Amino acid sequence: MPRPSNSINTRLISKVCTLYYHQSLNQQEIADRLHLSRPKVSRLLTQGKEQGIIKITVNVPNNNYLETETLLEEKYKLKEVLITDIETPDDKSSIGIIKSQLGQSAANYLMRTVSEGDIIGVTWGTTLHSMINSLQPKPVKNVHVIQTLGGVGPPEAKAHAMDISRSLSQLLNSRLTLLPAPGIVDSKESKKILLGDRQVNTALDLFSQIKIAYVGIGAVSTNPVLGKDSYELSPALKKQIHESDAVGDIGLNFFDIQGRPVDTKFRDLFIGMSLEEYKKVDTVVGIAGGYDKFEAIAGALSGGYIDVLITDQVTARKLANS
Repeated sequence: MPRPSNSINTRLISKVCTLYYHQSLNQQEIADRLHLSRPKVSRLLTQGKEQGIIKITVNVPNNNYLETETLLEEKYKLKEVLITDIETPDDKSSIGIIKSQLGQSAANYLMRTVSEGDIIGVTWGTTLHSMINSLQPKPVKNVHVIQTLGGVGPPEAKAHAMDISRSLSQLLNSRLTLLPAPGIVDSKESKKILLGDRQVNTALDLFSQIKIAYVGIGAVSTNPVLGKDSYELSPALKKQIHESDAVGDIGLNFFDIQGRPVDTKFRDLFIGMSLEEYKKVDTVVGIAGGYDKFEAIAGALSGGYIDVLITDQVTARKLANS
């Protein structure tokens, strides 16, 4: 007596699933072996899932923060969150370690995602410098790196936007466009003159073409531009920013805890990519963590300026519970 067709079909589904999941044959190899078409094999695998023949279990390691990452992705409508496990991330003395490890995570993300034809914008800062230090050379065809913030701090500093842009371009063997202007000028008149420069305009005009941007998220309390020893802003302007509602910045664009741009006289003295322009970029990767960055990161997320967040586990939990 012949077996029922549904029994034969179940047997075939089980056979295909066993070959695919237990013996690691690909779909074409299974098709050749069982004299089936490749689309037929694909349909049988789908039926195996639907009928419960295949049950997939993901075993997450104890130090994996997948649940928190998923929660933050849903809460802030992010493309991806990468939580880096850092020892004592809320300890002031560990700030150098935090930046180094976040930089390593950012470098891993960049190496995983960079692809032919990418147009990449970068700002400045020590965390981005750590990312550059963690990168290995990886030539990619037709990549273009663009400096999105004028020079801030001494030009010889490794965290200078020009140095970071140039280093990334060399590592990717890419085209490079620098922004040949200071990030902070003395007056509206100086800014007007610089914006009339052909080379400066060439860089500014390219901002709209950037597909992915790597940015640090600065806290007002620790921003070196606002420090006592900084020579780039007048004491009066530093005071105005400190007394405003600003909690953080992206590329020297200051915002409050709700992500709203903070309007101070500094906006008239700044040369670089604006928050409005960052929001038009397909993917903005924000890299920040540590005891002093919670409010700044929360503001950046609330403002919708970040698409991918790379941070530490303590900051991530605070964001998830806020």
